[in-house]
Amino acid sequence: MARHIPPLHLLAIFEASARHESFKLASAELFITPSAVSHQIKTLEAHIGFPLFIRKSRGVSLNSAGKMYFSSVQQALTIIDSGTKKVKNKFSSPSLKINTFPTMASNVIIPQLSLFQNAHPEIDIRLATSMNLVDLRDEEFDLAIRVGHGDAINTINKKLLDINITAVCSPKFAEKYQLKQASQINEIPLIDLSYMDDMWLAWAKAADIKERTFKHNLTFDNYEATLHAAEQGLGLALAMMPIENSLIERKILVNPFKQIFPFKLSLYAIYREEDKDRHDIQCFLRWLIQSPNMKPLENN
Repeated sequence: MARHIPPLHLLAIFEASARHESFKLASAELFITPSAVSHQIKTLEAHIGFPLFIRKSRGVSLNSAGKMYFSSVQQALTIIDSGTKKVKNKFSSPSLKINTFPTMASNVIIPQLSLFQNAHPEIDIRLATSMNLVDLRDEEFDLAIRVGHGDAINTINKKLLDINITAVCSPKFAEKYQLKQASQINEIPLIDLSYMDDMWLAWAKAADIKERTFKHNLTFDNYEATLHAAEQGLGLALAMMPIENSLIERKILVNPFKQIFPFKLSLYAIYREEDKDRHDIQCFLRWLIQSPNMKPLENN
């Protein structure tokens, strides 16, 4: 049966114009001129036989027909977009597209990545970093490696390992303050994370420090920044282990109190339900868990 569907590019221009209720804003989004948008909308209206917009001196608005049509067009374009991403993920490229947070990439994955490439030369890795959790339903990633509670929705949350925390600082900072006892945290600058302001309290309780008069000299909203600040000798920070093992092994940072305590969050692999049997994902996760950089440090 013949379908009387307008050209797809006209529908995309209509959707943007209707969503913004502005030909000018639609043109900026689509990288075409406002006059081109206006002309294409007129072509669409001619195709279906009636107007979709009310033209005003200051912009446009949808008429009743336009509102009804907008709902259908938006749903259709969403379905097409989702289907395109799914088929691209499955058939377009053998690359495994991974998103993780910066220190996981720089301190765990990248230093050992050549070993994975040697073992699996058929799998190409594309690695991107960000602090925000990506939505695998919309983003063009196959796998996310994150620290959390394993509660990402509509995905598989596979626990990789438990996270522990330890206090870290630069070697010079440890020497300057002669750090030996955990109770000394009351006497030195501490580095905080703004979204986890209870971390030092939890660490102090685990270390059985009764008196707590902390000096919260620096606060960052970024975990990676706290570690960089510690490297610069600006204070004592809390690091997630075994993720930051290599920083200690390379003596960039030290854990002066030799104490490691369980953290409330764990390391998870997050991927789509339909990808649970993908060979490349499972190969990468097996390699990651067995990586020397993921071997837990032990209390001394």
